Amino acid sequence: MSMDCGPSTSFAEGRLQLVVSGSRQIGIVRWAGKLYAVNNYCSHQGGPICRGLLSGRLGSDGPGSMTLDSTRPVLACPWHGWEFDLTTGCALTDPAMRIRTFNVREVDGHVVVDFEAASSEQTQHPVNGEISG
Repeated sequence: MSMDCGPSTSFAEGRLQLVVSGSRQIGIVRWAGKLYAVNNYCSHQGGPICRGLLSGRLGSDGPGSMTLDSTRPVLACPWHGWEFDLTTGCALTDPAMRIRTFNVREVDGHVVVDFEAASSEQTQHPVNGEISG
């Protein structure tokens, strides 16, 4: 099943937009030119993750240094601050904890989310030896 989320022009770079259809609440993000879709539910304690802070992924080259990977979007839950990489859906501190992401694409000037499978990047990252979605 797919959902038309509206015109592509409605999704500005770097801004998370919540799309509601029936009981589904899906956050759509255009980040570094690529679209991401995430279920508005934090796997930690059920918070509305799409109300959280969106940023690039912070890292380190070693003690005392910080780097910013502005190509990888991270979404932090507003309830407890858990951070999730939108590329994989995995929590930054515990890859076994993840949020649900979906394949999203642009078709004829519209953003379309596919619900049948998790995003292809998410399914390529095994958790506890299994492929999950």
